[in-house]
Amino acid sequence: MLGWISRDGKLLLLNRGIRSFGYGFLSILLGIYLKELGVAPLQIGILLGASILGGGIFTIITGRYAVRHGIRNMSMFSVALSIAGVALFALTNNFIVLFITSLFAFISPSGGELGPFLSLEQAYLPFTVPDRRRTMAFSYWNIISTLALSLGSLLGGVPLLLENGFGVGHLASFKAMFFLFIFLNLLTLIIYSRMSEIRFPKEKAKLSKKSKKIVTKLSALFAIDSFAGGLILTSIISLWFYTTFNAPLETIALLFFMANILHAVSVWLSAKLAEKIGLINTMVFTHIPAGLLLIALPFMPSFQLAATVYLFRQLLSEMDVPVRQSYVVAMVRPKEKPIATSTTNTARLFAKAISPPLAGKLLAASLYSNFVVAGAMKVAYDLALYFSFRKMKPPEERN
Repeated sequence: MLGWISRDGKLLLLNRGIRSFGYGFLSILLGIYLKELGVAPLQIGILLGASILGGGIFTIITGRYAVRHGIRNMSMFSVALSIAGVALFALTNNFIVLFITSLFAFISPSGGELGPFLSLEQAYLPFTVPDRRRTMAFSYWNIISTLALSLGSLLGGVPLLLENGFGVGHLASFKAMFFLFIFLNLLTLIIYSRMSEIRFPKEKAKLSKKSKKIVTKLSALFAIDSFAGGLILTSIISLWFYTTFNAPLETIALLFFMANILHAVSVWLSAKLAEKIGLINTMVFTHIPAGLLLIALPFMPSFQLAATVYLFRQLLSEMDVPVRQSYVVAMVRPKEKPIATSTTNTARLFAKAISPPLAGKLLAASLYSNFVVAGAMKVAYDLALYFSFRKMKPPEERN
C-alpha cells in the first residue's frame, strides 16, 4: 500500500497523524479550559490570536532557514519549541505568560495545522512522490490528519471522566491533556530524526518574478479566507455550542468526531474530483456551498438542527485544502517550494491571528455575527479566486 510514496513520505504521513491526534482534543478543550481558568472572553480571543500569530512568525523563520539548513532540521527545531511552550502554558494562569507561550507553543485552536509544520511538510511532501501523484499525496496527508483529528476529538470528554471517575481536580483534568500533547510531540521529534534531509545550500531564498506574482496574489486571497476562518475557529464553535445550547462536553466531542469523519471523506473525494474538473474548479465549486451553510448555521433553533447544518458544512468546507496545497507547490520551481508554502501559509496565519479577538467580541455581542460575516467573506474569496486563476493551470492540466 502507498508504494508510490517514498519511506520519508510515509514517515511524514505518520507524523502528521500523531500531531493531528493531539490537535483533535486540544482544539475542543482550549477555549473551555481558558474560560474555566477565569480568562475573560476578549482575552481568550487574544490568546487564540497569539497562537496563530506565533505560528505565522515561525513559519516565516523556518521557511527561510529551511532552504539552507534543511526542512527536517527546522521541523525538529519547531517541535522542541512547541514542547517547551505547551509545558509553560499548562503550568501558569498568568495572562502575560499565557500570551508569550501561546506564540511558540503551536497549539491549534482550530484543529487544523497552524504552526510552521504546515509549510515545512507541504514543501517536503512533493519530493517524496512523482508529479502525477502530488495531489493524491496531499489528499492522503489531509485524510490521515482528519482521521487522527477525529479520533483525538473523542478525547474531548476525558477531563470530565478524570474528574468524575478518578477524583482529579477540575483544572488538573484539563492540564493532563496538555501533557498528553507533549508526549505526542516527543514521538514526532523521534520520527523527524529518522527522515532524510532536504536542503538547497547553493540557492538564494528568493522567488522568481513570475513565481512572486503568483504567490503574492494567492497569499492575498488566502488571507481573506483565513481571516474569515479565524472568526469560526473550532475552539470558538465549540464554545458557541457549549454556551448557546448548554451542550455537554461529551456531546460536543462526539459532534466534532462525526464532523472530522465527514471531512476525511470529503478530502478523499477532492483528489478524485480534481482529476476530473481541475484544481481551481474543485476549490471554488465545493467551497461556495460551505460558505452559505455557515451563514445559515446560527439561525438554527435547536442543537440538533445546528449540528446537522454544521455536519453538512464540514462535508464541503475543507474539500479545497489538499487541492489548494497541491496548486501552490505546482505553480513554482522545486527550489521555490519552501518559500512559496511559507509565504502563503504565513499570509493565512497572520490574517487568522487578527480575527479571534474580534470573534470573541462578536460572539459576546451577537449569536449571528461571526457566522454571517465569515460565510460572506468566504464566498467573496471563492469568486475572486476563480476569476483570478481559472486560466492558470498546474503542469498536469496543461494538455
